[in-house]
Amino acid sequence: MSAGTSENNTASTRLGVDVWLDVACPWCAVGERRLSDVMEQLPFGDDVDVRFHSFQLDPHAPQRSTQTQQEYLAGRGLTPEMLGESHERLSAMGEEVDLHFDHDAVIPSNTYTAHRLIQAAADPAVGGSPARQAAVVDALFRGYFERGLDVGDDAALRTVVVDAGLPSELADAVLADQSRYLFEVQEDIDRAEQLGIQGVPFYVLDGRYGISGAQPEATLSAALTRVHSELNPAPSPLTPLAGTDGEVCGPDGCSA
Repeated sequence: MSAGTSENNTASTRLGVDVWLDVACPWCAVGERRLSDVMEQLPFGDDVDVRFHSFQLDPHAPQRSTQTQQEYLAGRGLTPEMLGESHERLSAMGEEVDLHFDHDAVIPSNTYTAHRLIQAAADPAVGGSPARQAAVVDALFRGYFERGLDVGDDAALRTVVVDAGLPSELADAVLADQSRYLFEVQEDIDRAEQLGIQGVPFYVLDGRYGISGAQPEATLSAALTRVHSELNPAPSPLTPLAGTDGEVCGPDGCSA
């Protein structure tokens, strides 16, 4: 995720933003793009650290889906009318952030392996970083919602994450070992339960403030600005003491 350039040359306290999401969540995709856009616009964007965390909407989904997205959602109680209205709204919101939904192409496979790859992208022990993780997350969202990426297909997953910057040997190692990054994925899911997170996207700012849902960019910007200002308060003006005014010089000259 790119960030804006801080206008303040002095060191400032960094703002941590933790985002829980699932690759199969369309509002998470919209929220990720909105957060990215906001980060580019904020003057303190370089002082914000974003970390993405795992959350599975349907951990029991099959590894490889045998249903279309429409069939899968119908089984979860969505009528064709409800689905049409949801798709129309999502498409409109997506266009605003350069995300072009192809709802008919979506394949509802289990996102477990995708989450392990997202964890690998952030692991500093293997050269991971927030920037690499952000690139992998964005690529997975675009693949899943724009191009019909089957996240249950290891070969297809590998292509997407390697193109996004994950080293090919690391991708191969994660795909070859189902237990790799299992602990990290489960730890994120457990932490979400402890925090009372019941839906995604969910944002935690500085470990203290929670924001639920794909909020408008103005809301995200205001929230980030508020918390960053709390962490980096402006210097308080001096309180003058009575009877201590003396002769001074200023831009217009000196007092007589």
